[in-house]
Amino acid sequence: MSRTDIAPVSPGVDDKNDVVHHEVPPPDTEFVASTTVSPFQHLGIFDTLKTFRKASILCILTGFNACSDGYQLTMPGNVIAMPGFIDLFGIEFQGSKALLATTISNWAAAYTGAYIFILLLGSWPADILGRKLCLLFVQVFLACACLCEMFAQTWQLWLVSKIFAGLSVGLNQCVASAYVSELAPTKARGALLGVYQLYFALGQFAAAIGVKVVDTAYPASQWRRAIYSEWVFTGVALIIWVFLPESPRWLAQRGKHDRAKAVLRRVNGSVEGYDVDTEYAILVAEIEDGRRLTAQMNSVSILSLFRGTNLRRTLISFGPFGWQQWIGVPVIFGYTSYFFQLAGLKDPFSGTIAVFLILLFFVGVSFFFVERFGRRRLLLIGGVTMLVCLLIVGGMGTITNVTPVTGGVIIAFSCVWVAAYALSAGPIGYVYLAETSTVLLRAKTTSIAAAMTGCLNLVVNYCTPLMLAPTGANWGVKGVAFFYFGTGLIGLVLVYFFIPETKGRSYVELDELFERKIPARKFRNTRTTAEEVYEVSAKEAEAV
Repeated sequence: MSRTDIAPVSPGVDDKNDVVHHEVPPPDTEFVASTTVSPFQHLGIFDTLKTFRKASILCILTGFNACSDGYQLTMPGNVIAMPGFIDLFGIEFQGSKALLATTISNWAAAYTGAYIFILLLGSWPADILGRKLCLLFVQVFLACACLCEMFAQTWQLWLVSKIFAGLSVGLNQCVASAYVSELAPTKARGALLGVYQLYFALGQFAAAIGVKVVDTAYPASQWRRAIYSEWVFTGVALIIWVFLPESPRWLAQRGKHDRAKAVLRRVNGSVEGYDVDTEYAILVAEIEDGRRLTAQMNSVSILSLFRGTNLRRTLISFGPFGWQQWIGVPVIFGYTSYFFQLAGLKDPFSGTIAVFLILLFFVGVSFFFVERFGRRRLLLIGGVTMLVCLLIVGGMGTITNVTPVTGGVIIAFSCVWVAAYALSAGPIGYVYLAETSTVLLRAKTTSIAAAMTGCLNLVVNYCTPLMLAPTGANWGVKGVAFFYFGTGLIGLVLVYFFIPETKGRSYVELDELFERKIPARKFRNTRTTAEEVYEVSAKEAEAV
C-alpha cells in the first residue's frame, strides 16, 4: 500500500507549515473555524510537562493502575513457592507436599484465557462505557481476585481468582494507555505512556518484597498475609480514580461537548495562553480526521494484513513482541520464586527481589537507550546476552550438589538476563508493534498481534509449570533453561534476517523502504527520497 493512497494526517504533526481549517459541527455549541496547530506545539518535552503540570500529574497517577496490576500478577506467582501455600494446595509426593504440575498450568491457562478474551473485545467496553468507568472495573476485577485468594481452600477457587486477574490486566492495557494518550499534552505523550511499563515493574518489585517480608516475619501458616497486602494497591488506585476526569476526547466523540470543554478547562484552564475553545476545536478536528480514516479502514479487510508488503510489515510488528515469550519470560517473571526454589536456593525470595530491582532500574534506562542506540542493535545485543545467560543457568542446573556458589551464579545470571531483557525485547517489542504497520492497518495489526501473543502466552504459561515441576515432566532448571535457549536462538536468527532498523525513520520513509523491498539488514544505511529532498533543500538554503 503506497503512502499516496493514505489520507494525510492532521497538519501540525508532519506538515507544520500548512494551515487547514475545519468546520466543527457539534450541536448546541458554536465554534469558529480553527487551525489544527496548537500554540503550544513548539514546546519541548520538559517545557510541556512543566506547562501542563496538572494533566501530566493526572497521567502519571493513572499509571498507578499498572502498579496494582503488576503487584497482583506477581504476588500469586511468588506465593505458590511458600511452604504454607504448598501445604494447603499440594499433594503428597515422595514423602513431602508438592504442587501438582497440571494444577499450576490450569491456573496459568485461566489467567491467560481471560486476558486474551478481554483483549479480543478490543476497545468496545471503553468506547461504550467510557474510559473512567472502565478504569474502575479494572480495580473491581482486582478486588474480586483478591477476595477469591483470601478465602480459597481449593485449587478451583484459586483458579477463579486468576480469571479475574486476567480480566483486570487485559482491560487495563486496553483502557489506561488510551486514557493517557487522550489526556496527555501532545509533546509529552510518548514519555507519559512509557510510565505504564515503569509502574508495572514497580508493582512487580513491591510484590517480591511483600512475599519476602511475610516469609521472614510470619510462620508458614500465615502466608495469606501476603495476599492482604494487595488491598493497599487497590485502595490507592481507587482513591486516585475519584480524582480522575473522564477523557475529553471520549466525551466529544459521544457528543457531550459541554462536559468535554469543562474537563479541558479543569485540567488545563490555569495554563497561561490556553484557550479552551481553540484547543477544543483542534480536538474535534482530529476526531473528524479519525472518522475519515475509519471510513477508509472499513473498506480494508483483515486479509489486507497478509497481502503484499503488508504481510512483511505484519510479521515484523508481531515478531519482537511474540519473541518475548520464547526467550524465557514465562519462567523468569512468571514463576521467579518457584524457579529459584527448584534451583535449590535456600532463600528464593531474595533472588526474586534482586530480579525485579534490576528490572525496575533498566526499564527506566531503556527510555533513553532505544532512541540512542536503535531498535535492531539492542535486540541483537540483548538477545545474545539473554541466550548466554540461559546457557549458564542451564549449566548450573546440571550440578546435582547445589551449593551457595551455584545458587549465587543462577541468581547473578538471571539478573543479567533481566537487565538485557529490559533494554531490548521488553520495551522494543511494543515499539515495533506501533512503528511498523501502515496507518490504515495499525488498529487491526495491534488487535491481531495482541491475540497472537496471547495465544503464545497460553501455550508457554501452561507448559512451563509442567516442564518445571517434579510432579510433571520434571525437567527442572536445566531443562527449562535449555528449552528457552533453543527457542530464543531461533528467534534471534529470525530477528537478524527479518527485523529492520526503524530508528529515526518517518512513516513516509518506512513506506518507501518496504515498497522497495529493502532487506532488513540494509534499512539503516539505505538513502530514501525524503533524505535526498532534505539535502537538496538544505543546500539551496545555504546558497541563499
